[in-house]
Amino acid sequence: MNQYLVMLSIGPVQSMIAAARRSRDLWSGSWLLSELAKSCAKSLKEQGANLIFPYVDNASLLQMNSDFSVGNKLQVVIEANNIDELVQIINQAKKATQDRFLHEAEASFKQLSHATDDIRQEVWDTQKANYLEIQAAWAKIDNSDHDGYKQAIQKASSALAARKATRDFLPAATDPYDTTRMTPKSSLDGAYETILNKRQNKLKPTTRTKLSLSDSEQLDCLGAIKRLGFDDKAEQFTPFTRVTAHAWIEKLVADGIDLKPIKSIYDELIKLGVATRVRGNKGIYADFAYDGQLLYPYRVDAAIQEWNQVDDAIGDQLKLLKQQLLPIWKEYGEPYSYGVMLLADGDRMGELLDKATSLGEHQKITKALSDFAESVANTMRTYNGHCIYAGGDDVLGFVPLDQAYDCSKRLSDDFKNRLLDVSASLGVDQSPTLSVGLAVCHIMTPMSVIRDLANQAEKYAKGDHIKDDISKRRNALSLLLSVRSGTDIQVRYQWDDKPSLETFQQWISMYVNKAIPSRVAYDIRDIHLRTDLIARHEPELRKGIRSAELKRMLEQARTATAEKIASETIYQLQERGTAIGLEKLADELIVARWFAAKTQQELGKE
Repeated sequence: MNQYLVMLSIGPVQSMIAAARRSRDLWSGSWLLSELAKSCAKSLKEQGANLIFPYVDNASLLQMNSDFSVGNKLQVVIEANNIDELVQIINQAKKATQDRFLHEAEASFKQLSHATDDIRQEVWDTQKANYLEIQAAWAKIDNSDHDGYKQAIQKASSALAARKATRDFLPAATDPYDTTRMTPKSSLDGAYETILNKRQNKLKPTTRTKLSLSDSEQLDCLGAIKRLGFDDKAEQFTPFTRVTAHAWIEKLVADGIDLKPIKSIYDELIKLGVATRVRGNKGIYADFAYDGQLLYPYRVDAAIQEWNQVDDAIGDQLKLLKQQLLPIWKEYGEPYSYGVMLLADGDRMGELLDKATSLGEHQKITKALSDFAESVANTMRTYNGHCIYAGGDDVLGFVPLDQAYDCSKRLSDDFKNRLLDVSASLGVDQSPTLSVGLAVCHIMTPMSVIRDLANQAEKYAKGDHIKDDISKRRNALSLLLSVRSGTDIQVRYQWDDKPSLETFQQWISMYVNKAIPSRVAYDIRDIHLRTDLIARHEPELRKGIRSAELKRMLEQARTATAEKIASETIYQLQERGTAIGLEKLADELIVARWFAAKTQQELGKE
C-alpha cells in the first residue's frame, strides 16, 4: 500500500468572496466556500484519508451547515494501491463538492419558482454546471527516506501551483450569434452573463424583492445563490448596518427607551419582504434582532421614495417607522454610518510549516490553528462583532467601530499564545504572529470595495512596503480610515511596540473623556502644512519651530466644556509630535477620534 500526499484547491475564491455588493453577498460567498471545502474533506475522510488541513478530530464538524469553517485549500494523506485508485478517491471527493454546490443552486432556484419567466434557464444551467474550479495534485511519500514526507509536500505544492497556472479554458462561445451571450454582464462578476430575462426594472416586484436587486443590478448564477442560498441559515448572518448601529442601540436600551413600537413595524416590514431578521451570532443582537439599515434617516427616506409608488402598504409602514424614530433621532442623534471590516492573516506560518517533517508534527500545527479558528467567533462576539469566516490563520468579520481595536488586540494575543507550544517543540525561535487590518468604511460603500480596503489594510499591516528595516514587517495592526468626504488615512503599529499602542489608546480615551477638542488633529495638520517650506535645509530648526507652534496652538485651544487642555496632555502631544512628526500625529489623532465615537453626532457630518 502506497501513501500519497494530496493537495486540493477549491475556487474561484475571488468570485465567491470578493465579488460582493451587500453584506449577505460576502457572508454567503464565504459560507459557500467553506461548505464546499467541508464536503470535499468529508468525502475524503469517509474514504479513509488522513486529514491534515483541515484538522478534524470529530467528524460531525464536517456535516452540512455546521459552524466549523474550512479553508479552500485541503491537504491529506491517502493510502492507495496505485494511481488509478488514488484518482478514483480524489474524483469522488470532487463529485461530492460539485453536488454540494448543485444542492444550493437548486434550493435557490426553487425560491424563484413564482417567476421562472424572469430567469434565463439556459444560462442558469450552463453556469451552475461549469462554475466550480477544483484542482488537485499529489506526490508519493517515500517512507524509506527520513525527509520523505517533507519532500512530498514540496513536490505536491509545486505540482498544484503548476496545475492552477494551466487552467482549463473552455471556449467562450462557439456561435457568434449565440443569444445567451448577447446579454448584460453580472454586476457582481463581469466574467458571467446575467441570468435575468428582462431589464431589471421590468421584473416582477416579488423577484426584485427576493433578490434584493437595486436599480440596474444584474446577477449571475452565483450571485443569485448568494442572495437566496442557505435559506435556513439566512437569519444567522448579520448585516453590516446592524453592527454599525450596535452602540447606538445599546445606548437606547441602557436608557430604557421603549423599542416595542419600532420592533412591531419592523415585523410588518419583514412580512412584506422589505426588512430582515437577525437571530444568529448566539443572540447577541437580541435587543433589536433586525437589520439596522432603516434606523438611518437617509435609508428610510430612500425606502419611502422607492416603495411609495409601488406598494401603499409598504410605504405606510415605512412612514410609521420614520415617525417613531424622529423623536429618538432628535434626542440621541442617528447611529453612526461607519463600521469596521476586520481582516487578519498569520505571519511566518511558512517557516513553522517547513519545520514539520512528519504527519504528526504537521497535525500539531493544524490542530493549534483549528483551535484558534474555533475561538474566533466567540472572541468577536465578546466585542459585539460577527465573524464571517475563520479558517486556520485567516479571519474576516465585522466589528463595531468603538470596539475594533480591543477585538484586534485580543485576536492577536490569542493567535500567538495558541502557537507558542508547537513552535517551541519544533525549535522555532519566534512564534507566528497575526497581522490585522481594520478598514473603516461607510455603510453605503459597496461590499466589494470594503473588502478591497480591508485587504489593503491587511497588506499594509504585513509591512512589505518597509524597505529599510525588515524586522518591522509583520506582527502589526493597520487602521485604514476611508471617509466619503475626504482622502483615506492609514496608520500602522507593531503589536510589540507597546509605547505607541498605549499612546494611541490614550488618544482614544482623551476623545471619549472630552479632554481634547475634536478639531485639534486638523489644527496640527495645518501647522505641518504651514511650516512645510520653512527651514527645509535645517531640520532641527524646523522641528523646533513646529514644536513651539504646536504648544502655542494647544495652549489656546479649549475643550468641549470650554476648559484648557491639561499641561501634561500638551506635553505628551508635543513629545509624540517630535518623535513621529506632526503629519503622522495628526493622522493618529484623526483615526483615534473615529475609534472613540459611538454616535454620528460624535463624528460630525462626515
